[in-house]
Amino acid sequence: MNEADRLYDVLVSVAEQLARVLEGAEFERGDGYCFMSFPTFPIRDVNGLWADSDAAASHLQTARARANDLGTPFTVMTRAGRTPAVEDAARGLGLTEEIRIPGMTVTPADLQSPTNDGQVLRVETADGLAQALAVGASGFGVPDELVASLYALEVADLEGLRYYLARDEGRDVSTAVGFTIDSTVGIFSVATPEEHRGRGYGAAITAHAVLDGFSTGADLAGLQSSPMGESVYRRLGFREIELYTLFASPPKSH
Repeated sequence: MNEADRLYDVLVSVAEQLARVLEGAEFERGDGYCFMSFPTFPIRDVNGLWADSDAAASHLQTARARANDLGTPFTVMTRAGRTPAVEDAARGLGLTEEIRIPGMTVTPADLQSPTNDGQVLRVETADGLAQALAVGASGFGVPDELVASLYALEVADLEGLRYYLARDEGRDVSTAVGFTIDSTVGIFSVATPEEHRGRGYGAAITAHAVLDGFSTGADLAGLQSSPMGESVYRRLGFREIELYTLFASPPKSH
């Protein structure tokens, strides 16, 4: 399996694992797609249909109706060059906002040491998870309740999942999640509140999560990057190996 396929596999496998413990969640693998719905985690990137081949094109309408019934957002995530029919079908359903999301990976040989090697802690207690939640919500600029379900103890108990919190002079300054499945570690929810950005905390906590995964036997780390994080990850040695496009409904005008 090449790096792009390994990254895709760990991303959807993490969603599958989360669906087993989050209330009301659904996950289904079908012909060329994965359908996922997380009522307690209504983030559009992980609610809808992830397409791996054009066989998924005929399933979009049914998947959207299912998401509507479940009360969750519906988007379509595609892999560049693989699903032109899915992309046309998504646009036909009114999902005309197209968001570029680089898929990036790094190997142990390519990982670069960050300039900031401050204190990074692994958190496992309810208090630690609450602190990580507060930092994550602040970093993403969303209400705590929107992402709170991801920081529950039952999620933290999933095998291979680890939460991290970076601290500087007693302040919580950044957070991240690592999820190792087989020999790949996926990096998620890297967030640094605005007042702490530009000091290398995001790079430090990402590198720590990657190294932690490598120490348990993984030989590849991967993530989907935000525009803000892309340059940070490149400096750590990550390289873009695939481009994802998220098809979403355009923002409503006020």
